[in-house]
Amino acid sequence: MQSGNSMASRVVSPSQPDQQIEVVIEGGPGREHVALRFSTWAEGLGWCTQKTIRLEAQQLDDLHRVTTVARHRLARRRADSGQHRESAQVIQLPIVV
Repeated sequence: MQSGNSMASRVVSPSQPDQQIEVVIEGGPGREHVALRFSTWAEGLGWCTQKTIRLEAQQLDDLHRVTTVARHRLARRRADSGQHRESAQVIQLPIVV
């Protein structure tokens, strides 16, 4: 989906079915930035953007670092409090000889 100066977007899987976060690359070459759009579903209207945050490349790198640290800290707190984390599912692949 391309319109104006916006490029194709990616929607982050929602934790609630009536909310979503869309990640969009906007702007032309040399002026690109990433927009994070928080939207909610309104019956009769569809998806309505509530908030938009625009990030430059350096800010995007910084955001990635701090969210990674936050994810690790939350995982550690859950583990320390005894919350069970569901383990990954292992898929057996056939052995090729």
